[in-house]
Amino acid sequence: MHGWALDAYTNRQGQTTNGKLVNAVKYRLENDPEAAEMKAMILLSALKEFLVTMYPITYRPFDCLISPPSNTVRKFQLMKFIGDGLANPKVPNRSDELAKINLHSSVKAMSGKERFVTLPNTMKVLPKVSLPNPTGILIVDDVLGTGNTAKEVCRALEEVWPGTPRYFVALTYLMDRSGAR
Repeated sequence: MHGWALDAYTNRQGQTTNGKLVNAVKYRLENDPEAAEMKAMILLSALKEFLVTMYPITYRPFDCLISPPSNTVRKFQLMKFIGDGLANPKVPNRSDELAKINLHSSVKAMSGKERFVTLPNTMKVLPKVSLPNPTGILIVDDVLGTGNTAKEVCRALEEVWPGTPRYFVALTYLMDRSGAR
């Protein structure tokens, strides 16, 4: 699997544009979908620019994209917005095929050790039989913290589409987990 993060967010010094935007959309603007969408447009544009640079349209090693399902119900779902904004006829958003099968609380407050214990076997891919098996999968997430969510998504994908290449991109990478976000 190839993996990228657009920037590295930290709770201490050096907070980044993407990290601040993700935080604002998910936590400060969760009850204001219009304002959240305006901020999310900036993230979507940055991700599109990255993907065009990294994987030019003539060479896209993935033919679908998937985002992990959210643990929290919000008025504005950032990753649904991002997935739908990236999707096109050649790279559809197939996130609805990845389902939670074991519910758990938000991973935001969990330690790495708690995530390691809680996340395995919490997701399952329910492929649409009307769609072909993907030849490559772009996994898109908002924050890469411990990597346990990415591992769980990959495990679920491997069960249904074994050996299919996977490419992971996060809007931001959390460099430290201490302090308030």
